[in-house]
Amino acid sequence: MMNRTAESLFWIGRYLERVENHTRLMDVNYHMRHELKGNDRDEPEYMWERLVAAIGDISLFKQQYHMVKETSVLHFLMFDRSHNNSIFSCIRQARQNIRSLRQLLPGELWEIANAFYLWISEQDMEKVMLRSPHSFYQRVREWVALFNGVADSTMIREREWHFIQSGKHLERAENTLRVLQSVYTTLNREGSVLTSSDIYNRMIILLKSVSGYEAFRKFYADEVICSKVTKFMMLNTGFPRSVMFAATSLGASLTAIQSQDYQFESLLNESKAITEELRETLTRCNNGLSQRDILEEIGSMLLLCDQLGYAISKTFFQEEFVEA
Repeated sequence: MMNRTAESLFWIGRYLERVENHTRLMDVNYHMRHELKGNDRDEPEYMWERLVAAIGDISLFKQQYHMVKETSVLHFLMFDRSHNNSIFSCIRQARQNIRSLRQLLPGELWEIANAFYLWISEQDMEKVMLRSPHSFYQRVREWVALFNGVADSTMIREREWHFIQSGKHLERAENTLRVLQSVYTTLNREGSVLTSSDIYNRMIILLKSVSGYEAFRKFYADEVICSKVTKFMMLNTGFPRSVMFAATSLGASLTAIQSQDYQFESLLNESKAITEELRETLTRCNNGLSQRDILEEIGSMLLLCDQLGYAISKTFFQEEFVEA
């Protein structure tokens, strides 16, 4: 497989996972913003800035917009065509990659990606606010779920499949860690003035941002406390959006790629070492660490994800991996 092809497949997985993650975060924050009001810390401007920070684009946002407000944040994250991580831009780039690989992928995937792009091209802030943002976010997630479902049911489990899955699960691990990082940054900064009700509401938002609230309750019932939510999102081996699940799935895909007539032993060894280090770091977070220490460990895990992304890049891709 050509390096450029492998890179395109990898980024199809990353872009579509990023789209789903962004819509989930925006949906939850938009519709629970009233529940978090009640003091100056939770004024709308602060909440929207925190949302942009969770996705990781706060510096770029402040360069382009003078004020942090609902409409500017939503436009930036959803439709800003100059912003490479907006929902529109991610869908456009995923479509471009799929179009260039039509001979390698099931025809249904191109049809879905193309229809998805044409639909998003017709949307704008006025239409979204008129119909309600929730409907828009739900529709975007349905498109992504349709693509993933058709891929699951039509793609042969060979190199093309595993490169897409590698991108998806690396993106998923990073997304979950960045959400946790945002929450723990807030807790460290404001923990002394937050009430138990404030913290409870933030934990509910955190779980819902990864569609994990119902799954969490199967393990912990109504014990929505910070330590158990963190443990669930980091270590649960059965929850598809936990860091552990994503790291394990990523390792399995890399192993499958290596075993199919490839001699990438160095990558496999490096990825195994990074994955094992990630597991060890996750385990430390379950051993009664302080909130500040957990925040430091999350930062370490994000660095490990970056290292793994670079290891994949230098092995498979023609061009140096660019962190988007």
